[in-house]
Order: sequence, then structure tokens, then C-alpha cells
Amino acid sequence: MDNERRDDDVIGLDRRGFLAAGAAGLAAAGVGMNQAMADSTPPPMPGGKLRTNSKTGVRTAIVTDTQLNIGPYLAKEFARRNYNLVIADVQKGLDKELKKLGATEVVVVPGLEQEGPNNEGEAGQIQKVVDAAVKAFGGYDSVFIRTAIHATGDILSTTAEDMHLSYEQNCLAVMLALQAVLPPLIDGGGGQVVVQTSATGEKPHPGAMAYSVMRAAANMMVRCAALNVAADNVCINTVGTNFMNYPGFKHTVGADKDPKIMEAMLNMIPAGRLGETREAAHFTMALLDGYNMYTTGNFFPVAGGFNNAGM
Repeated sequence: MDNERRDDDVIGLDRRGFLAAGAAGLAAAGVGMNQAMADSTPPPMPGGKLRTNSKTGVRTAIVTDTQLNIGPYLAKEFARRNYNLVIADVQKGLDKELKKLGATEVVVVPGLEQEGPNNEGEAGQIQKVVDAAVKAFGGYDSVFIRTAIHATGDILSTTAEDMHLSYEQNCLAVMLALQAVLPPLIDGGGGQVVVQTSATGEKPHPGAMAYSVMRAAANMMVRCAALNVAADNVCINTVGTNFMNYPGFKHTVGADKDPKIMEAMLNMIPAGRLGETREAAHFTMALLDGYNMYTTGNFFPVAGGFNNAGM
């Protein structure tokens, strides 16, 4: 029949009706679609020229820990892209290597450390890095934050002091860092932040209860913060690693001396091996390179499938 609609017509009409209803709902909630579209400027395609908050015209990155894990690899990748860099807790000789790799300028902020009196859990420590970046370059575009203290102990053996220390360095430190780095990004017109936590913040790790709990809290904190600043063109995400083959890891867990420890650890990893720090850095770079400005408020495990095993 002439007036009979085909199935695909009905589907198309239903889809259009759904989208129209959605737009109307947003407008009713106070979100003007036309204004939102006018204010939204998508970043250029990869390879295109990116905006920068730096007054020098050169994109600028902060890496708060360039001592171990994925921080040094991230700094090197930023250097290859000719960024200005502001780095702390610096691996010996890394600042000179970054210049050779192509970093435009490298500013080293001394005194920060993962553990000790100048760790990120102390108010004002990350602010020093922010102040150095603003003073040297007038602004920055990408920030990588890693705060950490590791500890073992289950619910029966963990003391109040253990829990408080884990709170300070695995949770409170993240809040202080975000409070320091976000205002200049908002004022500058946008940017990207990645906080490195742990895959144990998503999957319970009863043998490291305090660590697992505070990493989970930090992951939720990042999600909350991301919603606060999404409309300011600031993206915040979390990368949670586990079983990374960074220098000293095998020694720390005792796997360098006891093959049974390594065997037990590998049995927990579906991929059957430790992860390489450069792999995690490669993934993380996609959340910091300026081209991906529509991904925010997420937790990404980088743990060889650990998060899915047995869940």
C-alpha cells in the first residue's frame, strides 16, 4: 500500500523522535543545545596544530614523578614531541636526556619525593610544580600525577596508623594535587590530567587492604573532579597499573630471589607476564597529547587482564 511505511522508515522516524526528545530534555534541563554546540571547539585531527596555554607558544607538560614506573617514559615521549617540561622527583640524568630527545625547555623542581617529608601528601608540594610551570611558561596543557606508598596487610593485621598513612599518600595527595593543577587549566581554556593509581582500586586486593581501599577512593575522586571541570574543556582520567616490570619491582615483592613468588604472581595475570612500563606510558599518552578531549572521568586498568580474572 502507498501509505504503508517500510520498517526502515519507522526505525528512522523513531530514531529522529528519540533524538528530538533527548534534545528537548536537555533544553528543559537548562542546557541550550545551540549554545553548547557553538561553545564546543573540537581539537584538530592528530598531526594538526594544537592550542596551548603556554605563553611561549610551545605546548607544556608537567610530570610529577619521573623517578620510576611510567613517568620517565612519558617525559621522554613529551620530549620527542618538543614540549616544554616541568618535572619532579627526577631520575638521575633524565633532564639532560630529555633535552637531547627534543624537549624545548626542561625545568626541574627539586625536593619532591614519593615517600618522606616532601611527599605529595604534604600540602603545597604539587603547588611548587604548578608555580614553576606558570612562572617559566605562563601555563601548561598536560599533567601526569603519581602519588604512592605501598603496604601489605589484611583487615585483621592493618593498623589505624597503616590506614592513615595510606590515606595521606594514596588519597589525600591526589586531592591536593588536583586542587593545585586544575585552576590554571580552567583559566587557560582547557587541558588534560591523568592520575596514576592502581588496578587494585577496582579489583579488591585483600592482602593490601588499606592500599586497595585508598586507591579505590582516589579513582572515585577523579571521577567526581572530572564532572566538575568537563564544561571547562578539562579532561581528567585515571590509569591504574599493576604487575609492572619497572626497576626494583621484582626485588620489592621478593620475586628476584624466590621463583615461587613470581610463579604465584604470574598466575594472577591472564596475560601471563609482567607489563612493561613503556606499554602503560604509550596508552597514557593518548589521554595527554591534546587530541583526545572527549574522554573524561574514566578509570583505565593497565594490568594484563588482572581486573577481569575471577570477577
